[in-house]
Amino acid sequence: MEIKESLEQFVTHLQTINRHLRSKVLDRQDSPLTRVQWLLLRHLHREGTSTIGQLASHLDVRSSTMSQMIDRLEKARLVYRESSQPDARVRMVALTDEGTNIILQSKAVWAETLSDAFEQFNEVERQQFLDYIQRLSDSVQKKA
Repeated sequence: MEIKESLEQFVTHLQTINRHLRSKVLDRQDSPLTRVQWLLLRHLHREGTSTIGQLASHLDVRSSTMSQMIDRLEKARLVYRESSQPDARVRMVALTDEGTNIILQSKAVWAETLSDAFEQFNEVERQQFLDYIQRLSDSVQKKA
């Protein structure tokens, strides 16, 4: 099999898995989050507080669009804004406890979904898979 064909298959399978996981997470949430709102919450959980500009850049949207999204998430009590310590003029966005709980619930859904899928592999196969994924991840990061 040619590398190009292998890459196409890999990307297709990765997108399918990702889409399935996202839909499971969003289907189980009590609040009607959009995909982009969920990505924003996940980013805040991973990276901590961020400015609206940083969030807009990360999600490739305009700052005005991000500001409106933050307004809606703030009304839903999933995020809050606070003044930056070094510069009080800068407003930082952070997760509330409720926002954090949504992300933790998402991780539980992922773990449940993936553990069912991983059970079809024996221990040696799982370790090989993880080794391959780690090598791929390391290689991609070195070239970035």
